[in-house]
Amino acid sequence: MKYAFLFFLVTSLHADEARHRIIGLSEPAREQDLRTQTQTIPGVDLVSLNFATTEATFRYELSALFPAINPKKPPNETDITQKLDSLLKAASRGTFTLKPRATLPEDKLHKIDIQVGLLDCKGCRYGAYIAIAKLDGVEHATVNEAGLLTAWIDPAKTKREALIEALKKGRLELVTP
Repeated sequence: MKYAFLFFLVTSLHADEARHRIIGLSEPAREQDLRTQTQTIPGVDLVSLNFATTEATFRYELSALFPAINPKKPPNETDITQKLDSLLKAASRGTFTLKPRATLPEDKLHKIDIQVGLLDCKGCRYGAYIAIAKLDGVEHATVNEAGLLTAWIDPAKTKREALIEALKKGRLELVTP
């Protein structure tokens, strides 16, 4: 029993890593926002970030995530993901959340560009982005200062029309060419 406890103590001091997609990386400036907000979460570090795929690797101390951890029943991967997600949501006031990693390779995704009306501030761009980013089948998306919203989708799960409908539902003005 004593050795099991020592083994648990040693392993709990070791940092583990997890990779997730991030909802909230709507534009390049949001990278620094994510880095800054992650620094406020005790026991969690942002190890790497790929803006193009919106994937991030987090290193975490299990004992920091679960201070009252039971060595006989350590948290599973789902528990850890939910805890990381809740900490990230709290640190960012809900502007960043975790999603599972994409299962479809990048070369199988379809790129869709939609021109949205006036998006002159970071908040407006985030609003346009979030209208589609959480849709099933949207693997990642970006929006730029010129109002161009770009989404990479799984064509088996969603279509351009669903993105347009979500933007209209969010009361965003679309620009027709």
